[in-house]
Amino acid sequence: MYYNVSRYFRPLKEWIGFIRPINGLMGIVGTIISGLIALGLNISHHVFVISVAAACVFLVTSGGNILNDLIDVDADRLNHPKRPLVTGSIKVSSAKVAFYVLFLAPIILSAAFLNVYATAIVFVAELLLVSYELKTKNLGLSGNITISILVGLIFVFGGIALNSPGRMLFLFLLAFLANLSREIIKDIQDMGGDVGRKTLPMSIGAKNASYIALGIVVAVVVISYLPFYLSIFSIYYLLVVIFSDAAFLASGYTALRDPGKGQQISKIGMILGLLSFAVGGLT
Repeated sequence: MYYNVSRYFRPLKEWIGFIRPINGLMGIVGTIISGLIALGLNISHHVFVISVAAACVFLVTSGGNILNDLIDVDADRLNHPKRPLVTGSIKVSSAKVAFYVLFLAPIILSAAFLNVYATAIVFVAELLLVSYELKTKNLGLSGNITISILVGLIFVFGGIALNSPGRMLFLFLLAFLANLSREIIKDIQDMGGDVGRKTLPMSIGAKNASYIALGIVVAVVVISYLPFYLSIFSIYYLLVVIFSDAAFLASGYTALRDPGKGQQISKIGMILGLLSFAVGGLT
């Protein structure tokens, strides 16, 4: 008898796509990199702690993505018609249960295995995510700022989990600004389908918002050279960050004509930026 094995894996595939694991994996990478920057190769003596911290980031990020889809079902019918809640491949009730589990688990993990400050950051991050989806997302630039703070907190969280925050505040600033430009570009891309939102591009126009995003990108490029000039990172960091800066500049320029492509290029810039931080932490 012939069995269609793929149908048993289809629900799992839907859920994997639902939590958008690429975002969570980038969070894991960011957490590990923050550990490398804090401790260098000594991170090998703290594998369990950094693993728990990375797991917490992945769970919070995944829960945030589910909450986003729960709140944005109507808008997604236009912007992202293939998402599971829109197609019905995942039920709203199941998504709500998954959201609660994914938000509760990192609080328990951090309280059990990390320090009280790391647990506080997890709690604050979840509050910011909920406030973003329920309120600040509809308030334009403040929503972009909220989500960018969350991205920057990944680096602070990794350092605090290892009791060595040190240079993480500087990396927070870089990650915050880089993501802020990307958030603005994404809002430009979604202008046609945003429902009930007053985003920055809707308030001042797509072209003006694009110029602001480009200005932020230029600030990121300038600031990214400071770790080398301040002798925080070696020249090897500089050799890698040049490519990240090139991608960010390209994303800002491209967004003036094609926001969708600009947003994709900015993601490449963020990946290269993470790589440059890793090189900086190891050299």
